[in-house]
Amino acid sequence: MSIWIVTTGNSDIILKHDKTWGRLYEEASDHLECSDFGSASRVNPDDKEAGYTVPSRILGIVYAKQLQECYEDDLRFPLLDTYCKYFTDKNIKIEKIILLLTDQSKIFSSEEQRLHQKSPYWKDTCTLEPLFKWYFQHQKFTCKPEFQYLIPDQKSPGIDNWDATLSLVETKLQELEIDARQEVYVSHQAGTPAISSAVQFVTLGKFKKVQFLVSNEYFDEEYYQLKSKYDSIQSSRYQRGMQIQKAKQLIIKGLPAAAKEVLTGIANQETIEKINQIVDLFNIKSFLVSGQEFEVKASIDRIVTALDLVEIFFKQENYIQGVAILNATQETFLKAAIISQTKKINEHPIPLSNIVGWDKYGLFIKSQNTIKNLLNLQNPLEILKQLNFPNPIPGDFNYRFWEEYQNDKSKKLKLNNSTQFQWLCELRQDFKAWGLLEWSCRYKREEDDLRNQLLHNLLGVNQQEVRDYLLGYNQDSIKRFLGNFDKLKNDSEQITNEAYQAYYQDVKLPFLKALKLFGLWRQEVNQNKLEIKLQEIADSLI
Repeated sequence: MSIWIVTTGNSDIILKHDKTWGRLYEEASDHLECSDFGSASRVNPDDKEAGYTVPSRILGIVYAKQLQECYEDDLRFPLLDTYCKYFTDKNIKIEKIILLLTDQSKIFSSEEQRLHQKSPYWKDTCTLEPLFKWYFQHQKFTCKPEFQYLIPDQKSPGIDNWDATLSLVETKLQELEIDARQEVYVSHQAGTPAISSAVQFVTLGKFKKVQFLVSNEYFDEEYYQLKSKYDSIQSSRYQRGMQIQKAKQLIIKGLPAAAKEVLTGIANQETIEKINQIVDLFNIKSFLVSGQEFEVKASIDRIVTALDLVEIFFKQENYIQGVAILNATQETFLKAAIISQTKKINEHPIPLSNIVGWDKYGLFIKSQNTIKNLLNLQNPLEILKQLNFPNPIPGDFNYRFWEEYQNDKSKKLKLNNSTQFQWLCELRQDFKAWGLLEWSCRYKREEDDLRNQLLHNLLGVNQQEVRDYLLGYNQDSIKRFLGNFDKLKNDSEQITNEAYQAYYQDVKLPFLKALKLFGLWRQEVNQNKLEIKLQEIADSLI
């Protein structure tokens, strides 16, 4: 046995003709709240056979006062006729029929508001209950219909509101004593789009076996008229469509791994492969070729991707991930920028790649013996001096290692961030660092390093803390930023994320400018290429 849930709307019952409406309306006038609906409107002005409509609340009040003989002569139930034919043709037994009726009388604060001719109040179906009862008495069902009322309370919006209507439908269907394993047919074409969508969504989540019974119009060329035929849609088709839409949003929001989980089992292999590529991209794996991890070109590809990725994280307010990746991106930039430079010494270009090396432990100056052999130099320390290398001074963290390097010609010298930054600024004095890079490369810092507190102590973080961190804790920069941010907010109410704006304006844009300065990136970057890629993949899902 099966259950059938039906939504109702303003056009569920139509007048076959308008011959008796005026008289019946006049007879019921003492029970009506206004006199604006004395005439019926044609469903289709070009088709006299299509019938006439009047607002459903009025229709129910007028015909409730009439003998049932009038129902058969005057009324037609086009959607229900099509639905019922399906059950008859398929010999399907229905155990319970549930009709959802609407009543919005409580939401109107004044009689004037309620009685306006175009008020949604008149399209409520609550007065149609006796007409529906009569209709099902003449159908081949062994059960009588049950009626459930969707009644928004006084402070709620109407049944056109998607969120409120979803809650209303969830509550109403939750009250029904229906086994979730029973087969449920749902006819949700009638009513507002909000009701239709809510019933579809709730029934898919509540019941295991759902079929959507719909009526489709078509033009019968033999009889030259518009007709309707039924169709049953398996819930799996709806569920797949809903999952696809969910996956699209997850991809666009930068959550490809979550999208992959949603799509497993319903997407083809090509789509899953695209998702896997994006997952790899989010894990900075796409550009990792064995043996090339520490080459400049590969590192720049990772940097540019990481900058886009951090932007997505900050947009989504995932600040911890964004801060961690941004810090690694800056450190990678220092290494790649130094290695990429060539300095003229005695009219001969000296590539720094002959002097410095890069491995999983970081950037280092090669041993004096190695430099001597590569460049045929007698005194490798002299070449460092000519390349403006900032010799550590007593008290620096790595001063002891610098002394050991000078005394042992076979030793390498690991370079910390502070030394790398100082050297890069000496190599390219036209390089203007952004605030965060300059601050994070200081050997001694007065402020707590947000990145260290997050990674070492798992401390939480708020938007303003991230903003100040991105601006290098520079009070002048923070004051300037807040002034500009206030102007942006005045132009658009949607701009509320200070951390994202600080990242984009004060980190990403100067970062990309620096890449161009060092000849590491020539392409114009006007849009987030990773976001474009995500949108393309989302759009390809069908």
